[in-house]
Amino acid sequence: MNEPKREPIPTIDSFDRAAFESYRAQSRPVVLKGAARQWPATRKWSPEYLARTWGDLPVKPSVNLPATEVPYQFRDVNHRREMTLAQFVQWMDGGDRCYLDQVRGDELPGLAEDIDFASLGEPDLKGIVFWMGARTRSGLHYDYADNLFAQIHGTKLAILAAPENARYLYLFPDSHTKSQVTPERPDLAKHPQVKHATLIEATLEPGDVLFIPKGWWHYLASSDRSISLTCWHGTPLSPGHDLRLLLSIGGVKTWALLAKDFVWSGILKRPYKRRLYSLPPTGVLLYELVSSVLPGRKKRTPPPAKPM
Repeated sequence: MNEPKREPIPTIDSFDRAAFESYRAQSRPVVLKGAARQWPATRKWSPEYLARTWGDLPVKPSVNLPATEVPYQFRDVNHRREMTLAQFVQWMDGGDRCYLDQVRGDELPGLAEDIDFASLGEPDLKGIVFWMGARTRSGLHYDYADNLFAQIHGTKLAILAAPENARYLYLFPDSHTKSQVTPERPDLAKHPQVKHATLIEATLEPGDVLFIPKGWWHYLASSDRSISLTCWHGTPLSPGHDLRLLLSIGGVKTWALLAKDFVWSGILKRPYKRRLYSLPPTGVLLYELVSSVLPGRKKRTPPPAKPM
C-alpha cells in the first residue's frame, strides 16, 4: 500500500437526532447534511453582509499566507495584521490567501439570532467561534473538545483521522497537537508511515454540519471565500490524554524540547516562537498546568512568556 487508505465520512442525509446521538456516543465523526440550511446565517451571510453588519469590529487575521497544507511550520507573528472586519473583507477580495480565525461569538452582537446549534442536541456549550477566509488550509491537528462545525458560506474540504493514527502523523516535536503531514497530497518520501493511516473525508456545502469528536485529527481547506462556525461542547480531554500520546510516540527530540521550553519559557519566562494557528509549545503548556495545581503558586506565578 503506497497511499493512506481513504474513506468517506459517514453522512446523515436527513437530520435524525437519535442517529446523530449514536455517533456522538461512540465518538465517531458524521456529516449532518443540510442540518443548518434553514439557519438565518446560512441564508443571508456573505463577506459583504458581515462587513455591513460587524464591519467596525477590530480583528487580527493572518494574511499573506503561504500555499501550504502545513501552516504550523511558519511563525504566527509574521502573518498577523490588525484591521477592522470590513477591511479584512476588502483584503479577501484582493486575492490574498488570508484567514480570520477564532473570533469569539460573543464579539458579534446578534449572532445568536442567526444560528441554532441547540436544535442539534443542546450541547454542553463551551464556546462558539467564527471563521472567515480565502483559500485557507488549517493543517492537520486535534482539539480538546467536541466540535459541531457548521459551514455557512462557500465550501470546505474536511479530512479526518482517528486518534489512534497519531503514530503515523509525524507530530511537531514541540507542538504535539499539530501534524507535519500534508493530508491532501502526502509526501511519502518524507513521511513514509502515513501510508498506514486511514483518512476519512467530505466536502462541506453551505448548511452542512460536521461533528468532529475531541481528539480526532482534522484538516479543513476552504474555497476562495468561506464562512464557518464552530460550536465546542462537552467534557474536554484531560491532560492524561496528552501524557499518553507523548509516552506512546514522543521521541528523544520531543522530550528534550519539552524540558527546554518548560525551563526556558516557563520557569525563566523567556520568549518562545509560537507556530501559526498553534498553542504555546508543549513545555510551556506543561509549566502552566503544573503552576496552576501547585499549592500557593497560582496567584504568585507571573504570566507566561510572550511569543515572538
